[in-house]
Amino acid sequence: MTDNTTTPYGDPTEWDEIPDGWTEAFTTAIEAHGHTVTEAHESAITIDVPGLDEGHQWYIGAPNFHGMWSYGVADETGRCQNPMWINADATSPQEIADHVHAVLAGAPMERGWIAGSFAVWLPATEPTT
Repeated sequence: MTDNTTTPYGDPTEWDEIPDGWTEAFTTAIEAHGHTVTEAHESAITIDVPGLDEGHQWYIGAPNFHGMWSYGVADETGRCQNPMWINADATSPQEIADHVHAVLAGAPMERGWIAGSFAVWLPATEPTT
């Protein structure tokens, strides 16, 4: 895992909101995979995913105290009942975009119980938490 004290975005476990620079870099990286960011604000980034119910949005949510991004489908109230977690370097917009793309593309992912919830990671990587 990256030393969070030396990244340009700081330690994600200490963010009050997602840094604008991180969001911009993530948007560039996820668009390179062919996906479109539809909205970004201080606590979540939504991605256009065809076929969702009216008013529902696919999103990633700001990292938790373990440094893992949540993801899932939020309903029309903005809530996701059962988020999953991405166990990867939360400071790296590219690494998170690669994981998000893999999830959206249905690529094989490792899944496991980590830090009290289910998380996914790419098979070629080791869990960070």
